[in-house]
Amino acid sequence: MRSRPDQRLRTALANASLRVRVMAVAAFLVTITSVVMGSLGTTLLQGYLLSRADQQLRDFASVASRNLAAGSHRPLRAPLHAGQPSQPFQFLIEVISSGGRVSVTEAPLSHAALPQVPAARLTDPGEPFTAAAVNDPGHSWRVLVRDLPGGRHAVIAFSLDNLNSTVTRLEIADAVAGAVAIVLLAGIGLPLVRISLAPLARIGDTAAAIAAGDLSRRIDHPPHSTEVGRLAESLNTMLARIEAAYRAREQGEARALDSEERMRRFVADASHELRTPLTSVRGLAEFSLQQGTDASHEELLRLMTLVHTEAIRMGRLVEDLLMLAQSDQDRPLDRRPVDLSSIAARAVLAARLIQPERPITLHADAPVIVDADAERLRQVVDNLIGNALQHTPAGTAVTVTVADEAGQARLTVADNGPGMTADQASRVFERFYRTDPARSRARGGTGLGLSIAAALTAAHAGDITVHTQPGRGAAFRVSLPLASAASDAQPATSR
Repeated sequence: MRSRPDQRLRTALANASLRVRVMAVAAFLVTITSVVMGSLGTTLLQGYLLSRADQQLRDFASVASRNLAAGSHRPLRAPLHAGQPSQPFQFLIEVISSGGRVSVTEAPLSHAALPQVPAARLTDPGEPFTAAAVNDPGHSWRVLVRDLPGGRHAVIAFSLDNLNSTVTRLEIADAVAGAVAIVLLAGIGLPLVRISLAPLARIGDTAAAIAAGDLSRRIDHPPHSTEVGRLAESLNTMLARIEAAYRAREQGEARALDSEERMRRFVADASHELRTPLTSVRGLAEFSLQQGTDASHEELLRLMTLVHTEAIRMGRLVEDLLMLAQSDQDRPLDRRPVDLSSIAARAVLAARLIQPERPITLHADAPVIVDADAERLRQVVDNLIGNALQHTPAGTAVTVTVADEAGQARLTVADNGPGMTADQASRVFERFYRTDPARSRARGGTGLGLSIAAALTAAHAGDITVHTQPGRGAAFRVSLPLASAASDAQPATSR
């Protein structure tokens, strides 16, 4: 079980910033390194100095033992080696008789307390050992015991005060050096860590901005050779993909909502449009039932004619709705190279048969080959011409133009009618939209003709636009891609 201080330290480090944790780890490593290096240096120096002291002690003990064994009592202050300068005497010499009497033959010039030699050491002379001073634990001696004739023992000792002082100074120097290293680490390391972690701070700011909704933010990453640079590059790639996925999701949701809204409007408008002919048919049927056998043949014929007319209207509306449903489901088209000029010529001819008094003119290049479904393309032309005939006064001229412009097939249906406002033109391709809300449905059509034309044009990878101004007529233009290879379609002549 961990102690409470250990737990508090772990909690503090876990809650600290990365900068603080890096500095704490660095300071810990510097401290450990300083302690280990100081301890190792001190131990090596102490061992070296002690080895030298033991060697000097052995050399001196050899000379002193011979002199004492010979009975000489002259001072031993002379240098041990020839040519060595004279130094203050550092050795202590004690002679212990067989009766235990201690006599000091030589002693250092400044010694405070003599070494305390255990009795066991007197009977086991040989290697130097360390002994504490008598009644003075602050001083110590390096002691060597040698046997003398007559049961006597020579105790030769070397004071370790200078050696211990040297080791202590080294320990203090190591401690000061470690403290200076930690101070330098704090003074130099903190700015370096702050500079090194600055890209991470920018990454955090960017992440916060993205979390707030700014998906376009990116990280200004440093060079790719650094870990932070590679991290920033990976994050930028991930953010770009997230933004793309989020935008796609937003667009999908917007399309789904728009599609749902259009479907609701479509169902409501279709129900409303179908209800009108159904109401008429039901009303005519109820009137016929009320008349019974009292109705004349002429009256019954008139009623049946009206029912037939409403049934035709309802059938045309159902066919238009089916066509839009198929277009929404992306039903495949029977596409092949066809001549747009020929299709427009046949549509103009049919329109002239319906309204022979209306001036309808065709200007067409021959041939203009497109890759299309001929039946659906004819429906586009019929709807545009029918729209022009239906929404312009009798006698108004209608012009149909087919041309090859800038590598695209252009079909234009223009009239000199009343035209439309900008708001009306922006909604003219909506389903069930009528520029004149007061126009009766029996006379104004289903409101699906231009919607069908736009859907079929889009299915052929083309587009349809309208150019109009109030009082200046309207021109509907269909642009389709040309076929990759021309066919042997028959050219149409201008009429």
